Amino acid sequence: MAGNMIEFQIDEATMTAVQAKLKSMKAKTPNAMRNAINQTATATNRKIKKGRSEGYTIKAGDKQVTVQRANRAHMDATIKAKGRTRTIKEFKTKMSSHGAKTDITKSGLKSLVNEAGATAFMATGGKVVGRYVQRETRERYPLKVLHANSVPIMMRKIYEGERGKQGNLEPYIQKLLYKNLSKQIDKILGGK
Repeated sequence: MAGNMIEFQIDEATMTAVQAKLKSMKAKTPNAMRNAINQTATATNRKIKKGRSEGYTIKAGDKQVTVQRANRAHMDATIKAKGRTRTIKEFKTKMSSHGAKTDITKSGLKSLVNEAGATAFMATGGKVVGRYVQRETRERYPLKVLHANSVPIMMRKIYEGERGKQGNLEPYIQKLLYKNLSKQIDKILGGK
């Protein structure tokens, strides 16, 4: 995973091995590889969205994670994540008389208290109206708007197996890619 994207591609050695298996049907090799890459990208995207639902309390929006599919000219697929840092209001948050509590990673509600002993609360006026804020010192101002992870960081943590209860996705992706490639070869050779 590089930055905020996951890339799938088949190396040259695998490509020549596939061509050797298909022998007289070499023209169908690019289609088989493209289909295998795209099936793997789709399955991985589903797994990442499932991991986001299992690991975080934020709603899984479809517009933050996109899949750039492989084609005959470009034999690679990319899953890209974009998005800003999320405020804690977008996660499971509860206000009480003792301040705000939030649950970002489905590990239970946690009180938001900083080193100065200040609790979090929802602002009712000014530039931060409707957001959860916290005083930085014992003084009334300045106020700090509370944020959590952005979608690219969440996706990276799911990919690395830190969140989402799925483990590291890299071995899964490699295994699935070669399984899908094998299915595509069998489909061509079997004439299905």
